[in-house]
Amino acid sequence: MSNWKERTELLLGAEKAEMLSRAHVLVVGLGGVGAYAAEMVCRAGVGRMTIADSDDVS
Repeated sequence: MSNWKERTELLLGAEKAEMLSRAHVLVVGLGGVGAYAAEMVCRAGVGRMTIADSDDVS
């Protein structure tokens, strides 16, 4: 089992894994907690993520 999506499906079941892949999550702020949350949301298999942060990045 080399694919992380397969492992997620084993843990949650096919129906819940499909729900995750169709989900859209908004993460507001990428400070210490926000950055970690965004990474974990991505690793969980959420299909779409919008990130909002008011800080300037250069």
